[in-house]
Formats: sequence, C-alpha cells, structure tokens
Amino acid sequence: MSNGGSNLKEIPKDLKDISPEDIDFISNQRGKLFNEVKIKTNQIRNFYSKVISIRNEFKNKKKLDDKLKKDLIMLKPAIAYAAGRQSSVRKFKDFIFKCVDAVINSNDKNKAMENFLSLIEGVVAYHKFYGDK
Repeated sequence: MSNGGSNLKEIPKDLKDISPEDIDFISNQRGKLFNEVKIKTNQIRNFYSKVISIRNEFKNKKKLDDKLKKDLIMLKPAIAYAAGRQSSVRKFKDFIFKCVDAVINSNDKNKAMENFLSLIEGVVAYHKFYGDK
C-alpha cells in the first residue's frame, strides 16, 4: 500500500500494511477533518492519554500481549462513551474503531500496533496544527 498516501481513502483492514507516508497522509487528513467537525483538543487529548499509557507499556514489553490487547480493545467503549455524550466525536469514534480492529485482526500485531501508535500520534499533532488555538 506504499503509494505515498495520495490515493488512500480508508484505513486498511491490517495496519501492518501501511507505510510511513500513508501514516502521515492519513494523520494529516484525519487531523484536519476532526478539527473541521469541531472536536476540541481536550477531547482528543483525554483519549490520547489512554493511548500514551498503552504505548509506554508496549515499549516496555516490546509485544502486544493479552493485557495490552485488552487495553487496546477497551479504547472502543471509552471513545463510544465520549461520542454518546457529544455527537462531534462520532467521526473520531468510527476512525478509532477501524484502527483498533486493524490491529486486532492483523497477522503481524506488533507491527500493526507500532503503526497504530504512530497514526494516533500523527492525528493528535495535525489536529493541534489545524485546530482550535
């Protein structure tokens, strides 16, 4: 899928399959979109703090074990709750669900997890770049 990101419209079913260029493209595209639908920086940062905790544990263990897999899956109800409270978060919820599923269903979960973490970090960065100042 290493096409420089220019034709990438959807999150692939397996996150191990995306290139750094794809990660940057998707991050930029989604960061801008989430700003346009008026998701506040603090809403993304609250979610991102959970991702940082997972990232730190993943770096220490160097693999996606059962506990980290559970923590990753539990991001879904956390973001669903936020989307239930505020409709502007729904597009972000849909994105996160696809990304989590693309890690869980991967045939190389460790590589997919590394790409997931880079992707979320990029989305947060671009959202801030385009976002509410």
